[in-house]
Amino acid sequence: MAELPAAATPTFVFADVEGSTRLVRDLAEAYRSVLADYQRLVREAMEAHGGHEVDSPGDSFFAAFGRPRDGVLAAVAAQRALAAHDWPAGVELRVRMGIHTGPAELADGRFVGVAVHRAARICAAGHGGQILLSQATAALLEDEATLPDLELRDLGEQRLKDFDRTVRVFSVAGPGLTEDARLPRSEPATLPAIRAGDADREHSVTVLREHTAAGRLTLEEFSARVERAYAARTLAELDEIGRDLPAPSVPVPSRRRATRFTGVVFGHTQRTGKLRLPRFSFALVVFGDTDLDLRRAEMSGPAAAVVALVLFGNIDVYVPEGVEVDLGGFSIFGHQREWGRDVEPHPGSPVLRVKVFSLFGTSDVWRVPLGWVSRTFREVIDAMRRGEHRELPAGD
Repeated sequence: MAELPAAATPTFVFADVEGSTRLVRDLAEAYRSVLADYQRLVREAMEAHGGHEVDSPGDSFFAAFGRPRDGVLAAVAAQRALAAHDWPAGVELRVRMGIHTGPAELADGRFVGVAVHRAARICAAGHGGQILLSQATAALLEDEATLPDLELRDLGEQRLKDFDRTVRVFSVAGPGLTEDARLPRSEPATLPAIRAGDADREHSVTVLREHTAAGRLTLEEFSARVERAYAARTLAELDEIGRDLPAPSVPVPSRRRATRFTGVVFGHTQRTGKLRLPRFSFALVVFGDTDLDLRRAEMSGPAAAVVALVLFGNIDVYVPEGVEVDLGGFSIFGHQREWGRDVEPHPGSPVLRVKVFSLFGTSDVWRVPLGWVSRTFREVIDAMRRGEHRELPAGD
């Protein structure tokens, strides 16, 4: 190839095979010959127009030119050669190319500078068959002789990966080139963080409650997300909390059957997991013991009532902190207790009404900290009786 360009502001041309991973998977060993032909055709086109090959790792190719016109003509020649080549049956080799002109330092035979990275990003933004070039290169081409049968099409301002400022990008069109009107793969704009207000947070909590009532969030998920909502400082943080949720008005019917009755006689039963909690459910415990885990329960509405009748037995109800629980009923020759920190319910949280009527029976409601989600019932009970929950930081 030609010697290193002596221009103060060289023109850089990058080429890259689109979908190379798929080609490697589909062609296996045959990909080696396809890659060799691709590199040969591109190398010949670059050399014919005075380009210097800087690097050609894998399916990429990097060359430098002394003049923008030579770089563009080399890229056009390479695309035409690739399009005319007789590739193996079933192979559609599509190559994207990017061109940029800018200052760069030469060290140990390699160019170093922002201009090199900008050219690479312009190439990466293209689609197979396209030749994209920056406004800097396009502006310099105005001082060159007219490009034969070629036209520069303005694609507008585009945002490139790792660059804060947008770049105006042009595509090269002409005979023998792929007609691809698609815009480059522009990076999403990095917008300044917009601070969230109290009204924004309250709205997010209201939306979370609607999703919980619709069964899209469990009580535990609701409580955890509300904590994040009240701690959010920007609108972007609030958006992230509900990114995986549809619009609240979109109905999503649950496939789980509602758990309307739990009963045990002379035994022990556990109800746990993502229970579908109806507006009203009933539990009967006779000479037995029941664990009713509502931490991951799915609600059927904004409120649910659980009524339990306990005769010579015990029922333990587990709920996540931050969910409003209305405990009522009475106990004869037994006890009815609540365990957990004195945490204010989240505004707008679903309401659980637990009514326990017991004779020679006991009932306990355990308000479980969110950080204890993986603990067993026995571990939760033992830890709370030791008072470990009181030592946790707020929100854990």
